[in-house]
Amino acid sequence: MRRARVWVTAGVLGVVLCGCSSPLAGSGGSGDGASSAKAAEEKPEVPESDWDLERVCADGLGFAGLPAYDRTKKTVHPAVLMSTTGDGWNSDLSTDGDFPKGWFLDYDDKVAKAELVVCVERTKATATGKVCDMETDDGKPLKVRTYNTSYRVRVLDARTGKKLDEHKGTAESDECPVYMLTSKGEDKDKYYNEVEPEDYRKHIKPFIAP
Repeated sequence: MRRARVWVTAGVLGVVLCGCSSPLAGSGGSGDGASSAKAAEEKPEVPESDWDLERVCADGLGFAGLPAYDRTKKTVHPAVLMSTTGDGWNSDLSTDGDFPKGWFLDYDDKVAKAELVVCVERTKATATGKVCDMETDDGKPLKVRTYNTSYRVRVLDARTGKKLDEHKGTAESDECPVYMLTSKGEDKDKYYNEVEPEDYRKHIKPFIAP
């Protein structure tokens, strides 16, 4: 019987550079400079990229400079999709067909438009006991163990960090995968059944597109 294949994708290391400005030298700063600095400090904070929104999912800390969310407005409220399997939050780009157009911001959109953050996380993994005969991309045989997972999906206000909704569920299957995509550093011999967009789309719709 022909074995399924496992492809390994290179991991991506995100580097965040902090641009820090040093105070003006000397003690004779002008009043205008002090006023400008004070105004900059008081300006509401906005994320520089969608990756900055991980703190909304991780700690419930919003960005005061983002637009206010008003569910009574019958319009699409732009959101950013974030996910984690337990080791840090990542920004996800939904693919065509996963969600209606406009629900989630694309990489070309300005993150300053975000009103909501949808946080999808794996909370538990349980071995199914099933072992699948597969092979690596270079043709070597590989035994892959499968896992069912529990997940949690939260809808958060991007401006305040407030939780608006939470949904919990499970992703279960007794079938072997046709193929696997793994990142560098991940176990190639483990396959996790993960939550799919169709599993939680109806739960987030009332908040994104009321």
